[in-house]
Amino acid sequence: MLPLFLLALFALFSPAKPDAALIRNLCGRTEQPVICSACLNSDSASRTANGRGLAVIAVGCAERNTRAMAQRIGDISRRTPNSPVKTLLNDCWFSTGYAAGNFPGIRSAVQGGDYARARNGVEISIRNVNSCLAGFDKNPSVPVPSEVLAGTVAAVQSCRIVLGILNNI
Repeated sequence: MLPLFLLALFALFSPAKPDAALIRNLCGRTEQPVICSACLNSDSASRTANGRGLAVIAVGCAERNTRAMAQRIGDISRRTPNSPVKTLLNDCWFSTGYAAGNFPGIRSAVQGGDYARARNGVEISIRNVNSCLAGFDKNPSVPVPSEVLAGTVAAVQSCRIVLGILNNI
């Protein structure tokens, strides 16, 4: 009976080990719980990560989505002849690339527990990604390529997931 009691006591007071419940809890507090869960569960490190570790994983997902957007926009821009759309794509490529460049600092801030600095970096990245669509909004006669729309949605959603996690750890 005593060993069972000690085991129960150890389980109650041992360092918190995250599991599906922690991921469900954190992701449930984001704007996109399903996408958040898919991101966190895509990394095997999530099985043993605490809240901070899960935030680092989410930063990785946001970075991948933002870098993928920058890559796609760069590819489209290189294939586009000189025109107003090419100018907007180049501006978009630059701002998205700048946003992607923020992620090493964001990751470092999260790892160091400086969540305010991490949130600030994520918010700057969101503004940079959104500035891409703002350029097209200012030029309504220029059609927005579907890759720009899809990339913006993916990058901004994943950044907002990071913010949701940071606000709840």
